[in-house]
Amino acid sequence: MSSWDIDPSGVRGVVGRTEGVAKAFEGQMTTLENALSGAAAQSSSGIVGEALSGFAEANRGQIQFVFTRTGACLNAAAQATNAYLDGDLTMAANAQRSASAAPQPQPPHK
Repeated sequence: MSSWDIDPSGVRGVVGRTEGVAKAFEGQMTTLENALSGAAAQSSSGIVGEALSGFAEANRGQIQFVFTRTGACLNAAAQATNAYLDGDLTMAANAQRSASAAPQPQPPHK
């Protein structure tokens, strides 16, 4: 039988730090979009502008996938940890219920 040893506060710490890093993605994405737009405008070339626009459009889905996957992983880690904690509480309640349901021992007959 395998055993689990999850440190809920450790998981919360990792999830929190990862969320902090992931929030920076949005700002970085805005910076990238602005840089591509500026480069296209400054190039004064229709071909270069179209190439940069095409690059942005071609990679938009992959970049969005990173956002989606990151959020899904963080959410799943939090849900799994909560389920682990709920399981501990359920097992404790079951053990307590079983202990209280045991018959009272009778004194030995003389």
